[in-house]
Amino acid sequence: MTGNTFAQQFLAEARDVIDRLDAASIEDAASLLALTRSSGGRLFILGVGGSAANASHAVNDFRKIAGIEAYAPTDNVAELTARVNDEGWATVFESWLRVSRLCASDLVLVFSVGGGDLEKNVSANLVAALQYAKTVGARIVGIVGRDGGHTAKVADVCIMIPTVNPAHITPHTEAFQAVVWHLLVSHPAVKQRQTKWESTAPGSGQSRPAVFLDRDGVLNRAVVRDGKPFPPSSLEELELLPEVVSSLLDLKAHGFDLFVITNQPDVARGTQTRDAVEGIHQALASSLPIDGIFVCYHDDADHCACRKPQPGLLLQAQRKHNIDFSRSFVVGDRWRDIDAGHSAGCKTVLIDYGYRERKPAQPPEASVRSLREAADWIICSSLKGSHNCEGVSQ
Repeated sequence: MTGNTFAQQFLAEARDVIDRLDAASIEDAASLLALTRSSGGRLFILGVGGSAANASHAVNDFRKIAGIEAYAPTDNVAELTARVNDEGWATVFESWLRVSRLCASDLVLVFSVGGGDLEKNVSANLVAALQYAKTVGARIVGIVGRDGGHTAKVADVCIMIPTVNPAHITPHTEAFQAVVWHLLVSHPAVKQRQTKWESTAPGSGQSRPAVFLDRDGVLNRAVVRDGKPFPPSSLEELELLPEVVSSLLDLKAHGFDLFVITNQPDVARGTQTRDAVEGIHQALASSLPIDGIFVCYHDDADHCACRKPQPGLLLQAQRKHNIDFSRSFVVGDRWRDIDAGHSAGCKTVLIDYGYRERKPAQPPEASVRSLREAADWIICSSLKGSHNCEGVSQ
């Protein structure tokens, strides 16, 4: 057969779309989804036509796989048609978001080919909904085609499905909306539960639970000044806290891998050397039953994905060691540790020293006074469920 068939051409265009998708914007969207879940926010998915059908499918995936409370207005046909009949098409999504009490912790996800355009009278209901979302401070993510329209102008993150053939804008956009949202619910920062067929595949049971441990204040004594914790400045100042070794050995005996995840921004600030930090870590690794240490040397100004409260350090460990976040725990003494754990989909335990700093965006599953208490709660929780574990505040 000579020449390309239509099928070959269409598939070639699809490959071109994949090659031109912006992976960085998809990663940004995953971070926003994880943040929405960790802060107790909800996800509202808006779409019209084929994109409305995608919204229904995506709601299921974000709820079931990612553990995010999600809704789509087009799933309620009775309310949708009543509002269209009584109030008009242009305000149907806006009024639905209003009665849903959309707020700043929520996220609006838009599936659209054109993204909405008032001047051209295209998807005016999306425009009105996004204008309202901006007034309440809700975050916005778009998965759109063409020039992105109004969505691209106002979204916190906009994932553009590139136009590779003007004759096929709609089919490629609606098809790749599905590709992108499936990528997002599969992303380690978003995914909480294994999907059915993957869970029954050979080797699927090999992922392991882990306990992720902050360093200063959890394993070793932190230096507290003015109500805030600081790391030891040298190996000479390193002091293990009581019962750390026995606590870690108990966790190992119950099947947990153990990883240290620690921010060490003093290196970026120039007040500590990387060699000094690594010397401390070598001492910890030689004396404690830990499986790895993951370090972020950046400061807040670097805007890196590994600095807690971002979940980057946990994701590094997950990729390297095949960790099951849904069965894993984060133990920390600061809000950054708890927020990072929730963003990754782990349960969290706070060793509460009463520091003078902000609280986590979402409360920990348990609050304790020491690593010993944290280990006991984790072991009890993994065996019986947290509601049967006593002796700690929850």
